[in-house]
Amino acid sequence: MDELFILLYRTAILWLVALLVFRMMGKRTLAKMGPFDFAVIIMIGEAVAIGMEDSKTPLINAIGITVLLGVLQYLLTWLNVRFRWLEKMTQGTSTRLIHNGHIDQHMLKKERVSNADLFMELRKNDVPLKDVSEARLEPTGDISVKKKTSQASSKSSKGNSGSQN
Repeated sequence: MDELFILLYRTAILWLVALLVFRMMGKRTLAKMGPFDFAVIIMIGEAVAIGMEDSKTPLINAIGITVLLGVLQYLLTWLNVRFRWLEKMTQGTSTRLIHNGHIDQHMLKKERVSNADLFMELRKNDVPLKDVSEARLEPTGDISVKKKTSQASSKSSKGNSGSQN
């Protein structure tokens, strides 16, 4: 019974520490995780889990590791905002998949994105391929889609309608 009480106590303490660390890290880290953000979240989860499961490990060790990882992540995001080169290095950059309605098959293969996934994102954004100015695979794994401007679309429509008559 004492072992159960200790386990529950350690779990409650580490849950509170993890909650505070995630709040300190900020909304951006949790909302749009890049690959490194995801790795830090996993590392924090592992530190908390070891602290909860292994009663031989001092609780302060798990708390210290969790807090340190949160502080390091906070500092990294703070530095990323101030130094674009560091953000590119730690978060990655976007990759253009579509340009002016033309799919770059080489980049799709390089980024391991299937045509089916790309077309699913176009459907989600309610944009046919011919109306896509640009689509990019973002460092978070999302695909952002930018429509051609309505002026460009109406100019091309006017030009095409004259040649079709």
